[in-house]
Amino acid sequence: MIQKLISSSILNSWFSSLVILFSSLIAIPIVITKLSVEEINVWFLFASIVALSQGVQFGFNTTFARFIAYVNSGVTIEEFRNLRYKKDIKFKDTIDKLEFGRVFYLMKYLYVFLSVIYLIVLFLIGYFSLGKPIESLANPGDGWMAASIVAVSTTITLSFGYYQNFMLGINKVALLQRITGIVNLIGLIFILGILFLHPTLVSIVFIYQLVSLSVLVSISYFAKKEFVNMHIKVPEKVFDKELFSIVWDSAWKSGITTVIANVVKHISAILVAQLFSPTASASFLFTKRIFDIIENFTMTTFNARVPAIAKYRGQGNFDKLMPYLRQTQYISYGVFLLGYIILLVGGEHILSLISSNVSLGTSSLIILFSFASFFSRYGGMSLAISNQSNHIIEHINALVGSTVFFITIFLFYESFSINVFPFAQIVAFLFVIYLFIKNVYPTLHTTFWQYEKKVFIPILGILILINLIYYRSNI
Repeated sequence: MIQKLISSSILNSWFSSLVILFSSLIAIPIVITKLSVEEINVWFLFASIVALSQGVQFGFNTTFARFIAYVNSGVTIEEFRNLRYKKDIKFKDTIDKLEFGRVFYLMKYLYVFLSVIYLIVLFLIGYFSLGKPIESLANPGDGWMAASIVAVSTTITLSFGYYQNFMLGINKVALLQRITGIVNLIGLIFILGILFLHPTLVSIVFIYQLVSLSVLVSISYFAKKEFVNMHIKVPEKVFDKELFSIVWDSAWKSGITTVIANVVKHISAILVAQLFSPTASASFLFTKRIFDIIENFTMTTFNARVPAIAKYRGQGNFDKLMPYLRQTQYISYGVFLLGYIILLVGGEHILSLISSNVSLGTSSLIILFSFASFFSRYGGMSLAISNQSNHIIEHINALVGSTVFFITIFLFYESFSINVFPFAQIVAFLFVIYLFIKNVYPTLHTTFWQYEKKVFIPILGILILINLIYYRSNI
């Protein structure tokens, strides 16, 4: 039993996410009390730049992790384009080491290329956006030194990011997350030391980037060992045009989805801060942040099993795929419901104990957020399921959903006030659910009703019941 717990991809993902979340949160109160206003401004700018490194990958990370899962499970490259039509079990008993090499070395080549593009973009952004904030510091040299640390660290992290995709693709999720969690936990000791003993802009930036690089080095070390043991063959051409066209067909769609999703995710925070009082804005943003955390753990749970789902889907092994998929979604939805119940039962009590200056939103806002977040997680899981058959529809979902989202805000802002934002998410979901019904379930060779009558629909019923009880208790 202990061995099963240690090797559980879900538990290791929870562990890693908790450590990273805690490490991120503890810095904020120290930074805003120890650094000057100018340094705080630069520090948050650096945080945005680090986030940019994820955007530059433009969907290649999820695409390559999925393709490696395919070839690792005996699926041939020529099958990639038509996996959604595959009904029967068909795969090689052994890995085609040359085909695996084609995917791996193309990924390695592209990530080096992406890191160069990222560095160019970084210099352009730095020239236009960092110059004035850094020159306003008491010691601009410290600001440029910190910027250099961020530039070097994030570029290295991006250029070797293919090792993480490799580990995910060969279904070493538990090992990957365990490494990430343990190294971040050890790093947390050094982070706390810097934050309490010598909190300067340079030292804080340096220690966080050092921990990030330590995670990268650790992952790379174990990934290389796995790769060497597989005896993968090097292809004649590192840049495989035929394979790249298949990769790009998926990657650009995922990339556009990421950009649109980030805009929709953060635009409500920007608009609320501009349109409402600081008290109302703080309450909304705090409530939104809590639901973001619940959503994150819900999807972390699901994503921990995505490589195995890709394996079964690529092989056409529906006898194993369908029960495994249901079990994964039951656990994921269970995490969501448990997190929401904890929020309802203990949220305000915990805030009063710590004498918080911010409160949760109104009961109507919380209820709307619960449905918006739940539908969002259903959509995220459904799109991920479709992706594993290499049938990418998330870009269409993002375009339609975001358009409806903004139109709803425009039409109902005066009537719904601050509640319009989660309400707009719900309306957008109602418009795009047809897209899921039409495209996702055929890739599983089932229908919405046949599958979801045992999964989504009963869980939605439980959520409605929880909200009815919560609403009546607050009348």
